Amino acid sequence: MFSYYVKLALISFKRTPLLSFLMVLLIAMGIGATMTTFTVSYMMSQDPIPSKSNRIYSVQMDSRGDGYDWGESTLTEITYMDMQNVINSGIPKHHVVISAVSTMLRNPQQQTQAIKSKVRTTNADFFTMFETPFLFGSGWDEQADKQAQQVIVLTKKSNDRFFNGENSVGRFLQFGEALYQVVGVLDDWQLMPKFYGVKTEAFSEPHDVFIPFNTQIKNELMVGNLVNNTCWKSYEGDDFSAFLASECMWVVLWVELDNDAAREQYQAYIDSYAQQQRDHGRFSNRIYNRLVDVKQYLVEEEIVSDDSKMAVWLSVLFLIVCLLNCMGVMMAKFHGKAGEVGLRRAVGASKQHIVAQFSVELAVIGFIGGLVGLILAQFGLAAAENLYSYLHASLMQMNLILVLSTLLLAVLVSCTFGLLPIFKASLTQPSSQLKSL
Repeated sequence: MFSYYVKLALISFKRTPLLSFLMVLLIAMGIGATMTTFTVSYMMSQDPIPSKSNRIYSVQMDSRGDGYDWGESTLTEITYMDMQNVINSGIPKHHVVISAVSTMLRNPQQQTQAIKSKVRTTNADFFTMFETPFLFGSGWDEQADKQAQQVIVLTKKSNDRFFNGENSVGRFLQFGEALYQVVGVLDDWQLMPKFYGVKTEAFSEPHDVFIPFNTQIKNELMVGNLVNNTCWKSYEGDDFSAFLASECMWVVLWVELDNDAAREQYQAYIDSYAQQQRDHGRFSNRIYNRLVDVKQYLVEEEIVSDDSKMAVWLSVLFLIVCLLNCMGVMMAKFHGKAGEVGLRRAVGASKQHIVAQFSVELAVIGFIGGLVGLILAQFGLAAAENLYSYLHASLMQMNLILVLSTLLLAVLVSCTFGLLPIFKASLTQPSSQLKSL
């Protein structure tokens, strides 16, 4: 019977092409707008590292002593001295230090202008803990960290820019006035959201290159506006060593803890450290240390803004408006088929048969509307990608789950909003229609 009802639906399309086209167009417009905004919001809300998001923690230590009651709020950055004092506990499986600088980069073997680039400064554990894939080479080792070697890891995009996509491992890149040796080139890497840095860059591409954090310190590369730097207390002197010894909070620290026991042990360790510092006059506001896992971090930092959520709800309202208009078209279409319904009822079709026939017809219309809506959504995502070029392109791509969900949604909403027209059509009395024939 289903194939028979599908055949009747196709015949109905030919008989009422304008009304059928309007129904498909209304459904497609609503679905296209909704799925455009929902796709971006959905991709933004994904678990960036599902294999270990419950084992990676942001280390937050409130060392402020400004006398202000900050309540439950704290900063995601800590001071350089606190980072140095807690990273050698031996408790975490991995620890990752995060900062950033900017500099001019160029290939010294080419007569090209240097390009201002973003530099992620970190340590060797970064590539292991965040499971970064490599196209060529690998990350640097702990020895490079300890010796503050001038080594560098490129993203695939940077390698294409400076070395035309060739294997650049072992070659040199001019970093400001110095030369840094390439040890690895990252493959395509889409850690979305990019939670480990500042939240304003959570949906942008990774920084152009990576160098050891200790190399930044050794070469006195001052942080700029690529990191959050909170100095609640002024410091004496204007040299780099004074900055490192200050109460400025600018270093991000992430740790990987294998289980709850390790987490409790590390929490006790940083609490004990904070108490020792308090005894020496620091941490005078309070002792408030937190280990925040990735999912909780994304929620607390509001990585997915309320604006994107509001856009989804507005598009849903637009979909409802489209479907209400579509319902009116359905009423007109089914009213025009009253004679056909009366004739079918007269020859033995039950109300259930009429409901089934029109439900299949609306499902087919919804499916076609969903297909057209997918095309419109792709145009919408392409427009959003051009408009918000600073966002990572992966946010504007629908996966298989979203594609199937779009088609299912289109069928469901068309059938749901068609319940009233179908019900009214099924109430048609054969006698009243046969008299008019």
